[in-house]
Amino acid sequence: MLREFFALWLDRGSRFARRFGYDRDALCLAARHRRCRQAWAPHLKAARTLILESAATAPGRDTAVILGSGLCLDVPLAELCGRFRQVYLVDAHHPRAARTLAAGFSNARLVAADVTGMALAAERAAASGTPLPHPAPVPDPLPGVVADFTASVNLASQLAIPFYKMLGGRVAETDLAFFCRELIEAHFDWLAGLPGRTCLLCDKAWQRVDGGRLIESLDALEGVSLPGPDRAWTWCIAPSPEESFAYDRQNLVWGYRDFAAARKG
Repeated sequence: MLREFFALWLDRGSRFARRFGYDRDALCLAARHRRCRQAWAPHLKAARTLILESAATAPGRDTAVILGSGLCLDVPLAELCGRFRQVYLVDAHHPRAARTLAAGFSNARLVAADVTGMALAAERAAASGTPLPHPAPVPDPLPGVVADFTASVNLASQLAIPFYKMLGGRVAETDLAFFCRELIEAHFDWLAGLPGRTCLLCDKAWQRVDGGRLIESLDALEGVSLPGPDRAWTWCIAPSPEESFAYDRQNLVWGYRDFAAARKG
């Protein structure tokens, strides 16, 4: 705990990242990776492999965009920088480890952005008692950038979490759930409509398991439906006793090498 406190003190994010806890979330994720490195390894390898397979089919080699780059644990940055002229890493907060990694590549660009484009608007609506924005607009965190390859990496299921933390108890539960579902739908619509190749990796379900017995499975996408994936695997994100001696927590991950084609059926 003391180590994490000093790490956060040394790596505070922007005012926006601090307000919504993105810097703290990144710190907690890094700490969990240190504790669960071996359990996470198959997931990280599968994610990097799928990203590279998708990137290899991009129609050009000029620009790649990674949404939800985070700690870059699941991002094959060296290979992407070797393939594309420029690589944009987009996240609400870029922790020190990611900044250090990106600094080693002259064509890596860090972009701090709210991928939903709705955090400040939702905060203002809650403070003033006005309805949440509807419909959620299709986001564009990189206006003017036309990418040959765009990947949303373990991001979609995380989009709603800050809004539940920020708005829970301040707006009607049904309104909040509908708003969060719209955020995820807007993200998928935007990704599927981009030019170039689009790749999606996301949690489909959050599960608790005891050995081979499934104890609980929760929809990670607020009920938003997806076509069948090109590849699926489980990410053992919290093996016992990380959260409990009674169970392991795992995420069911779905991956798409060509999300636009999959979305269109």
